[in-house]
Amino acid sequence: MANEKIGPGPAPAVVVAMKGHPGSGKSTAARAIAAALRCPLLDKDDVRDCTLPLEGAVAARMLNELSYAVLWRVVERQVRLGLSVVVDSPLSRRAHLDALTCLPAALVVIVECRAVDEEEWRRRLEERGASVVNGGGGGGWHKPKTWGELQKLVEGYQGCTDYDVGDVARIVVDTTDPTADAEAIAGKVAGFISSLLGCDY
Repeated sequence: MANEKIGPGPAPAVVVAMKGHPGSGKSTAARAIAAALRCPLLDKDDVRDCTLPLEGAVAARMLNELSYAVLWRVVERQVRLGLSVVVDSPLSRRAHLDALTCLPAALVVIVECRAVDEEEWRRRLEERGASVVNGGGGGGWHKPKTWGELQKLVEGYQGCTDYDVGDVARIVVDTTDPTADAEAIAGKVAGFISSLLGCDY
C-alpha cells in the first residue's frame, strides 16, 4: 500500500467557448470539435429557438439574455459533473466570458472563429438565411438572414466584441481557409488543449 504510486489527478473539465459573429462558421466548427473531443455540445441557439412563442410579448433582448442564462446554468451543471463541454455562442460580450471563467475547476479555452474571406462569409450567411426564409432552415429564425442585417447587428455591438480576454487561453481560426475544413480545425483545437494540459486530450 505504501509503495503504490499515485498518478496525476483527473484532468480538469474543459469549457471550449466558441466566439464569433453569425455566419462565421463557428457552429460547424463547434460540432466537429465536440465530436473530436467526444463531449457535449451546448448551443445558445437551441435555447433561443424555443422562445419563438414568446416573441412579441417579451423584448427580443430579454429573450436573448434569458437564453444565455439558461445556457450558463446547463454548462455549470456539466462542469460540476466533471464533464468537458463545447459552448456555441457568439460570446460577444465580456460578461458572457466572465460567466464561464468563474466556473469551478474548469479550464476555459476560447476558439475565436474569423471569416477572413468576406465574400465566402457573406455567401454562407445569405445561403443560410434563404433556407430559413424558405422554411428549410429549422431554427435560426432570430439570426441575421442578409449581409445588411449582419452589418446592422455588428454596428449595434459598438465594438464590445473586441474585448480583452485577459489570461484566458485563446486560439484563432480562419473558418474560410479552403485548406482547413471543420475536422482540421477540430484537430488543431484538440492539439492546443493538449498543449495547455500537458497531456493528450
